[in-house]
Formats: sequence, structure tokens, C-alpha cells
Amino acid sequence: MGQALNWHGLKSEEWEQIGPDNRRFVASMCRKHGEMGRPMAVDYLHRSRENPVKANQRLRALSEALELGKTGLTATVHDGELKKWCKRHAEEIEMACEQWTKRAGVDEAIRFAWKRVEECGLVFPIADPDKATREEWGHAMARVFDPRWWRLQARRIQARKIEAVAREIRLVHRDAGIYSSDITVKRRKGQKQRNYDALTAMEAVNEDGEAVNLAELVKSSVSNPVNRRAELMVRIKGFEQCADAAGHVGVFITLTAPSKYHRMTYIKSMDRALPNRKYKGYDPRETQAYFCRLWSQIRAQLWREEIRPYGFRVAEPHHDGTPHWHMLLFVDQEQAARLRAIIEDYGIREDGKEYGAARQRVKIVNIDPEKGSAAGYIAKYVAKNIDGHGIDEDLYGQPADSSAARIDAWASAWGIRQFQQIGGASVTVWRELRRLKAEDITGDGETSMEVLEAFMAADSSDWAAYTMIQGGMTVRREDQLIRSNYVDNGTGRYYQPVKRLVGVVARGFGDLTTRLTEWVIQKAGTADKQAERHSRPGGWKTDFSLDIADTYGAPIAFETIIEPFGVKRRRTFVFQSGEAATWTRGNNCTPVQGLHEPSPPGGGAMVAGGGLYGS
Repeated sequence: MGQALNWHGLKSEEWEQIGPDNRRFVASMCRKHGEMGRPMAVDYLHRSRENPVKANQRLRALSEALELGKTGLTATVHDGELKKWCKRHAEEIEMACEQWTKRAGVDEAIRFAWKRVEECGLVFPIADPDKATREEWGHAMARVFDPRWWRLQARRIQARKIEAVAREIRLVHRDAGIYSSDITVKRRKGQKQRNYDALTAMEAVNEDGEAVNLAELVKSSVSNPVNRRAELMVRIKGFEQCADAAGHVGVFITLTAPSKYHRMTYIKSMDRALPNRKYKGYDPRETQAYFCRLWSQIRAQLWREEIRPYGFRVAEPHHDGTPHWHMLLFVDQEQAARLRAIIEDYGIREDGKEYGAARQRVKIVNIDPEKGSAAGYIAKYVAKNIDGHGIDEDLYGQPADSSAARIDAWASAWGIRQFQQIGGASVTVWRELRRLKAEDITGDGETSMEVLEAFMAADSSDWAAYTMIQGGMTVRREDQLIRSNYVDNGTGRYYQPVKRLVGVVARGFGDLTTRLTEWVIQKAGTADKQAERHSRPGGWKTDFSLDIADTYGAPIAFETIIEPFGVKRRRTFVFQSGEAATWTRGNNCTPVQGLHEPSPPGGGAMVAGGGLYGS
């Protein structure tokens, strides 16, 4: 039926059984939702046989669920159109807020901005307005005036709205789009391609003139799935080595949510997926929140009883996109039985009397070293959720590589963290130590030797040795020998204070700087063009900025407080004459009206970089 259906033309035999008014209604509802329109029409056709009135009500609700507030846009709008809308809307709100400030004051301008953001279906940057300071309001308004903030918010809402409706009309399950809908997988693929193109088009340049393409930098980082999987397995194997040395035992735990969180159910005997009658409308993010609350309660009870497990947890989807957790935990052998009892107790406290809860909700397997390693037990779950390496098929018989892509789309759409370390030492410090060289660590005493040993362990990918040097598997972050070191780094895009990771600091030893080079992001090929220009006869001097300063004096920079929102913004002015090229630190634009700006000495025009609330 699905292949024969042509809802655009309304010519199929099924549609001929529906009245003309209903056909026009379905067409008006579905045509505005792009590729989501056809499956919505199929869903309507299926339900209209039983109750046309309820089918109409359901279709209208699905259509409204795909709308982006009162913007007139839908979740399936083309990205190019969305970007234009975000830019236009951000600019309109900024201008309107300036007018509101002049006419009614700052508070009314803020209320106006808040209302417009909420009308568009977005979440205002401040969660609790009653407790927000004037400075926090300034940061929030800077976001509201930025098209980039609107794009990030709108795209996130787009993905979740599409996937929520797809789950509702049964496009996400084993017999349709497993883990995530085909539409979301397609959109995720396009997003990753756009990201790759953007990275390829940019380069990072240091003070020595060395330029590296950003795409190449990403390939060498843990953002690369191969590197990510390898690091996770190194850490898991290291925990197992620590457990073996301490005489601890491993347990593998699977936690499943109550029935009301599952949209579909898979009947193994029938080898098919059917709608779950107990489903209460929870989306994957709400299910993930359930697991986070559950683990928080379990952890609190374990802490009260001085049970300190360590290991990893993996969040992955069932065939219908509902998450469940796998946990590999190591614990003292004498505490293992109590650990199991606590997890089993808390795991069925919610809806624990429903059929199958005691059997399905909590599954715990003791790791038997004679049958295989703990790392080997969890390796397939790690690989399946990253790139499918070393796995032919998943649990449902799907190719592992395509399943990994669909799981990636699922995690991205719903914003779910797939992997989390439980206990152990800081992985940030581990990564920073791997950036050092042995000669960077100089000093005398026992602490110096421990720092050197920690570096050697990290450099040789020995997570077990690194963990023990840091204080053990259950050490608190504040008690670790080496911690990450952050310094103030001015203000961010929205004028909020930001910190920059510069290295590590060891107790009783001091700081170790791991990031000595300052990098600047620019358009790819800029460094080559500048080098060519400098090398041409009569071209620019190598130190062009110094040449400008010698000729015209150093650029004049000053800070001013832009009212009404108290946003600090640095505006840099550079002078130009008829004999020299204009040089700015930002896009040229018309100076802001109403601000007093000093006149350039000795003539010459003044160029201001940036706009009223930042570029």
C-alpha cells in the first residue's frame, strides 16, 4: 500500500474512499512538512478506517508538533532558509530592543525579547529570571542578538521534533528505521558533511607561521571514531588490570526502563515489532533522565554504605530508540553481593509490579576471568556504538557499520551522552600529559619522580599505572596528584568570562604547561597567500603590523559599556590614509550612532571593527 500511495495527487484507491473535504485537509496538513508529509498521510489513512474524526485530530496534532513555535516555519524547513530566518530575526529583535529601551526602559526590552524567543519555540538563555544578575542578563541578550545562537537552538529543536513525530507514527523500530528514522539519519549525514566542509575550509596558524588544516587536526583527535574507540578500550582494559591487582571482581549490568517509556515492543517469537500499549509518550531524553535519576539514587546508597565501584557505562538505544544502559563495574569482592542487591532493589522501584519487571529490568552477570576478560565483554558494545569495528551484525541482525551510523544519528538528535567513566582518574590530565616530553619534567624529589612516572604511563597508554599514580581507582578529583590547570582567558563570544586549558598542576611540584602555542583560526590558504605576497618584490613586509604602527602610530583600542544591558565590548580603531591599505581587526562597518569616538590625529579616516553588541 505504501508504494502505491500518492497522497500528493490523491489518486490511490485508498484515498478514493475518503471524502473530498478530508482529502483537502490531509493535503493542507502534509504538504508543508516536506519529506515527513508522506508518512504522516499514510498514518492518517491507516487510522481513518477506524475513526475519521480522531484521525483528523491526530494529524492536526502531528502537524502542530512539527511547527517551530509561531515562526511560520516547520521542523523540515531547508537549512538555507532557516539560516536566513535566524539572521533576520536576530537583527529585528536587536533593533526592537533598542527602541523598547528608549521608550519604556531596559526591563520592558528584556520582557519583549523573552516573549519573542518563547513564541519561536526556543528556550531563553536564562533559566531563573528572578535570580539573574544584570551581568547575566547582558550575556543572555548578547545570545538573543546573535544569529548563530538562533541557528544552534533551532537545529536542535528541529532534530528532536522530527524524531519525536517519526517515533509516534512508527518510523523508528526494527522493521522500519532501526534506532532512528531514515529522515534523521539523512539529516545527520548532511550535517556531518557540512561540518567537514567547514573544517576543510579553515586552517589554524601559530605564531611561527605554521598552518594546519582543521580537518586534519580533527582526524588526529579523539573526535575521530577510531581514536575514540581505541582510547576507551585502553581505559577499560586499564581498569580491569587495576581490579586484578586489587583482587576486585567485575559485574556487567544492563538496566532497562519501565514499559511506559517504550514506543514499540519486539516480539521475538513473531520476529516483528508491534506498538506498545503501555507507552505513555516519553521521548528518549526523558528516558535518559530516568536512568540518570536512578543511578543518582543508587550511587547515593552505595556511598552511604561505603561501596566504591568504578568502571564504565554505555547508553545505547533499543530498536525503537528508547535508551538502555550497560555498565561494567569493578568492586571489592566482599561488597559485590551488596552492590547487586542495591541495584536490583532500586532498578524495579518504579512500576516494579508490572509483568516481567523482575526478569527484564535489571540483568547482572558476574565476569568470570576463565571465560574471558571484562574488557572483551564490553568491547562489542563500545564498537557497536562508535563505528561497528570487528562486528558483523548487531542484536537485530543489522550490519554493524550501518547500525553505528544510525546510533550516531540517534545520540546526536536527542543529545544523549553515550559513554561515561565511573570513578578513576581524570582523562583530561591523561590527554594533557601525552602532549609533554620527558625533558619537560624537571625537578628533584619524590613528587618529581611521580609526575615523571605519570607522564610515562600516559605516554605508553598504561591507564592502570596512571590511575594508581593519581591515587587509585576511587580517588576523588580534588585528591588526585595531578590536576588540569585552567587560566582566565578574557571573555567569550557572549562576553561571559571563559577559562583556557593550559596544562596541568601537580601537588607539591607546580605547573606544567602543555599548550605553548597560540593558534589563530582563519580561512584555508590564507597563510600561503600571505607568504607569497611577502615574497614578491615590493610586497608587504613580514612584520606588516609593526610597519603600520611605525608609520601611523599604534592602533587605538578602548572599552566602553553599552547600555542598557551592561555588555562590555572592545572596539578597535585603526587609521588609514590615501597611501596605505586599510587594516582592521574585524569586518568594517558603520560606527555606532550616539557613541562618542575620538577624532583621528593628523587626518585620516577611522574604521571601527564589529557592531553594537559584537560581531
